[in-house]
Amino acid sequence: MAGTIAKNVGLLTAANLLMRGVGMLFQVYLTGQVGAAGVGLLQLIVTVQLFAMTLGTSGLRVAALYLSAEEYGLRRFSGVRQAISWCLGAGLVLSALVGAALAALAEPAARLWVQDLRAVTSLRLLGLTLPLNCLSGILAGCYTACGQVRRLVAVEVGDKLATVGITAALLRQGVAGDLAHACAAIVAGNALAAVGSVAVLAAMGLRWLNRLPQTPPAPDMGRRLGRVAVPVALNDYLRSGLGTVEQFLIPRGLTRHGGSQGRAMADYGTIHGMVFPLLMFPSTVLLAVADVLVPELARRRAEKNQARIEWVVERCLTLGLLYAGLVAGFLHLLARPMGQLIYGSADAGRYLRLFAPVVVMLYLDLIVDGLHKGLGQQVYCVRVNTFTSLLDVAMLFFLLPQWGLAGYYVSFLVSHGVNFYLSLRRLVQVSGVRLPLLGVCRALLPGAAAAVVSALALPAAATLPQTLVTGGFYLALAALLLPAGKPFHVGG
Repeated sequence: MAGTIAKNVGLLTAANLLMRGVGMLFQVYLTGQVGAAGVGLLQLIVTVQLFAMTLGTSGLRVAALYLSAEEYGLRRFSGVRQAISWCLGAGLVLSALVGAALAALAEPAARLWVQDLRAVTSLRLLGLTLPLNCLSGILAGCYTACGQVRRLVAVEVGDKLATVGITAALLRQGVAGDLAHACAAIVAGNALAAVGSVAVLAAMGLRWLNRLPQTPPAPDMGRRLGRVAVPVALNDYLRSGLGTVEQFLIPRGLTRHGGSQGRAMADYGTIHGMVFPLLMFPSTVLLAVADVLVPELARRRAEKNQARIEWVVERCLTLGLLYAGLVAGFLHLLARPMGQLIYGSADAGRYLRLFAPVVVMLYLDLIVDGLHKGLGQQVYCVRVNTFTSLLDVAMLFFLLPQWGLAGYYVSFLVSHGVNFYLSLRRLVQVSGVRLPLLGVCRALLPGAAAAVVSALALPAAATLPQTLVTGGFYLALAALLLPAGKPFHVGG
């Protein structure tokens, strides 16, 4: 079982790295087509889409994964069919209702939320095609639950490539600088690719289900579905709602600070559409590790094997800190040439350099979150995430109009810092691991020292050869500085 989990995680990690890489290249292409302000407008449209998908799925993806896995594990194959049918039926009804509302209210939503009427066509398209995206997510949950990861990965990679190709073709049909058409083309490209992926997933799933033997039906599937989906949906509504409010507050607050709406949208697009994807790209590896930690720690917790829990937590925090420190140093050292080479934007390089040190906190928080899930601390994490999201909304509302981008940066640091502190403190309490200051410094030393020495020895220039030389020198020096012992010491 452990080998199967590791194999599936490895496959998903490779696929996610591939898709994130393609997505980043496509983002570079989009930036060249629509500019920073266009990327900002697109980010707000995507924010509406994500919130609509949260309402349209309402916890059904998690329910599909859980119920399908449960029935498949019990070898009740008719129950698998029931779980999939119930989840897809409920998802179709909910997503159709939410999509119809979004399509009907596209103009007021564009005027009041996005504050740009060029988003009207895109929002209407999102409403009309919302069921496709929701059904695709539910089907993906079913495939993951039943061990059909290889097929799912193949379809998702195909969907990503089709999205890029179709969107590029649609963008070429419009007039340069027409943001309304560009955003609509991006939404339409995603929708047309989703038609194919849903059709392929449904056809493969139907053929696979028909080959399963008939068994007695599962009892109370509707009630079980509600018991799983409703709590997940309520939590998702709150989290997604707060996240949506945060995203809309940023360009509004920057505009109220005194800048033009175009300048505010450009700054928002640069940070959220260029810098953050590049900043978080290496975290794909940690996301896979966090997924592996959940079943491992859950088993050890059930066995009451405290020694193994402490060992796992210690090793994960040690390696997580090392990795995060190395990535932070690399990004800080090469931020400006990367911003210029990848996006052709000096602003992107400046903001990437500003946010690079925060990588240590953001990456380690991914590991801490996975450890908490394995140790049964999900309810605590929900409370912390809700509190810090409310804190972030309040700080954005008050600080952005007064301080502009400085207020956004302070709000980001404070809200994420409080979240990380509370989560890490809880982890130390429940696991028994101590984090001495000397051990933390030893874990962060390779990245920090290598970045300082590299900056002094080889000042980074915005040319590809010089950037490659500086990056290679940094990695070699950091490898020599890696600690040989354990940065942390386990203790109760």
